[in-house]
Amino acid sequence: MIRLALSADGHVSEPGDLWTRNLPAALVDDGPRVEVRGGKIAMVVEGRVIRRLTQAPEGLAEGSLADLGGWGENDAPSRLEALARDGVSGEVLYPNVTFFTAYSIKNPDLERAVCEIYNDWLLETFADPRFAAVAVLPSSNPKACVTELERLAPRGLRAALLPAHSDALPYNREDWEPLWEAAAGLGTSLSFHAGTGRHQAPIRGAGGAVANYVITCSGPIETVSVLAASGILERHPALRVVMVECGAGWLAWALDAMDDATREHAVFVNPKLEELPSFYFRRQGAVTFQRDRVGIANRDHTGDRCLLWGSDYPHPEGTYPHSREILETDLADVPQATVDAITWKNAAELYGLATPEGFAA
Repeated sequence: MIRLALSADGHVSEPGDLWTRNLPAALVDDGPRVEVRGGKIAMVVEGRVIRRLTQAPEGLAEGSLADLGGWGENDAPSRLEALARDGVSGEVLYPNVTFFTAYSIKNPDLERAVCEIYNDWLLETFADPRFAAVAVLPSSNPKACVTELERLAPRGLRAALLPAHSDALPYNREDWEPLWEAAAGLGTSLSFHAGTGRHQAPIRGAGGAVANYVITCSGPIETVSVLAASGILERHPALRVVMVECGAGWLAWALDAMDDATREHAVFVNPKLEELPSFYFRRQGAVTFQRDRVGIANRDHTGDRCLLWGSDYPHPEGTYPHSREILETDLADVPQATVDAITWKNAAELYGLATPEGFAA
């Protein structure tokens, strides 16, 4: 029985003119935007097309600004109405335009400004306690990430976003240590969303659409391994980390693989941890999924605390508007305590999401 549903993964589309209205004059021409390029709606930053989407509506001229029509309501009252239609009572909010563009910015001043503008808009617009706003951090500079966390902490920030991969500055580098320490001390969980930090479509031609989806969703295996095996989670036991929109079916295998490598290749392993790597992720980590019967079936190995359901509204691979029906089917044979943990308790605890008035926990 689904007593309550809190989505740990939703996406909100920023107003089309958010950055043209707010960026300094010297940066505005390079700022993120959605505009018509080659007859299609495209996400653009620093003059570069980052992602092409649907065909542009008739009448929109080449180069004109556009909105992401149908990509989710961007005000709190309308968003709550959409959630109610889906039987969902609260939501963790990730970006759309910023998601695709922020981690492609080459100018660090622009990157910081874009993150600050988006974060201010998000926290102001979705201050309702039924939402948990996820701030976007300027990931090219760990010190700037700490500054942004500390700027937003007095406003009740509970979560912040980093790319799933940081190839230019890997997460096991000491440069990141101040951020892990700051996030742990502030009680701010760090999210690593699938599809960020690397190109989402490395495979071209036959089978590409399917192969690229699998590659994208499995990418956070690497991030989990680095955070657990490098000692980051051991050194910062209060640090919470979440792999987002990647499913959960791979997690049981990944935890076993890390432990096997620790035992079987002990001569090469550095650092030597007090516990096996899986211990630290089970204690401090989680993954979100929309539909994942494999992940649910392996919950005894991962632990209930590691599993967070998210609708991924309004993306096409999400569960809207049938979230309740899908959850009832996928969790039909699961004990009620586990159902509650996956569908609302874990999200309420991690993000401080409010439960409906009169709801009996």
